[in-house]
Amino acid sequence: MNKRMGVLALAALSALAGCSSHRGATTYDSTRPNPGTEGFVPLFTRLSTATRGPLERVVAFDGFQTVGLAISQSGRLFLSSPRWHGNHGNSVVEVFTGKMQPPASYPSPSWNAWSPGVRPERAWVCVQALFSDDLGRLWVLDPGAPNFQGPITGAPKLVRFTGRDKVGASYLFDDSIAPPGSYLNDVRVDTKDGFAWISDSGLGAIVGVDLTTGRAMRFLEDHPSTKAVPGTELVIGGKVWLDASGNKPMVNCDGIALSPDGEYVYYQALTGRDLYRVPTLAMKAALRPGEEWEGRFTGASAMTVNDHVEPLGQTFASDAMIMDENGVLYFTALERDAITARLPSGELVNVAADERISWPDSLAIHGGRLYFTTARIHETGFGRPEGPFAEGPYGVFRVPLIEVE
Repeated sequence: MNKRMGVLALAALSALAGCSSHRGATTYDSTRPNPGTEGFVPLFTRLSTATRGPLERVVAFDGFQTVGLAISQSGRLFLSSPRWHGNHGNSVVEVFTGKMQPPASYPSPSWNAWSPGVRPERAWVCVQALFSDDLGRLWVLDPGAPNFQGPITGAPKLVRFTGRDKVGASYLFDDSIAPPGSYLNDVRVDTKDGFAWISDSGLGAIVGVDLTTGRAMRFLEDHPSTKAVPGTELVIGGKVWLDASGNKPMVNCDGIALSPDGEYVYYQALTGRDLYRVPTLAMKAALRPGEEWEGRFTGASAMTVNDHVEPLGQTFASDAMIMDENGVLYFTALERDAITARLPSGELVNVAADERISWPDSLAIHGGRLYFTTARIHETGFGRPEGPFAEGPYGVFRVPLIEVE
């Protein structure tokens, strides 16, 4: 196995404060977004006071392809849109639910104003994922690969914001962690022991980061569990999913989840239907060898982590997953226009299915509900110079969590 590891530059960056330059539409319609790339429909239900009920739309956009999602403990809603098309505007925004107010560039307009030649360390190049941890901090994952090209040197990064919207730390990844062809896709953070776990859907791997030292390593990069399954055909929206060249896309390890106790990382390839998990202790011991870990993981390395992968059977073609405090593992089910779940017993159940759940993407849990974005990737493709367009809006929905007896 080709072991890759590197030391990341860990630096506190000063946050750039400023008012939003995002121009909202002049009028709002309660049923559809206004035309143009900035159309936005606020729905007047605050996140922190919602009552339980069926599938519910929280917000909708026309032109801002909602992919990443995070909700803070206080109910602040953040969304991200990768640089997959031309006519790209904001990469990360904060949405003010319950208010007649357009989204604001986060953390400032300058962070959202990257173009070739601008320092990529201090700007959003191609933000893919957001995560809000249990300490009230927002994490932003930027694979630094616009239109899936690159990554650009100095662009791949994981940035942590404080509750006051200041940059607390920026973990910069060199090409030993984000090599050519990689695409850092999703992230989960263990605040107890100080680790982050990141999926690489470009080459197929899990990246582990020791948040106390900045050390990072690539795991399972030569293991079949992180790879797309050859010959897999996905039928999404009633059609076989094909790229612009008419080929069936092969997307590797994509969705990733962390168990409530932090002991297991769950993952699977998007182009595949097999679920796996691996104990985090095996990776922690390799990342932080100076500490005392459980005996069987003493002396662990990137190679020995392969020996601890556990197959959990088939699920659904999925772009994201998250586990709640009861051990229920939620999936976006791309071929079913649905949200599904795996109970602690291993039983697979349906949570919600609706034609509006078009390519459900990122997931977040807040206030007893599961929130998710609808990215409609199969309708928009990639690299269109005029920007992403689909029939109907991109949006954020929510459903109640499953109650486990």
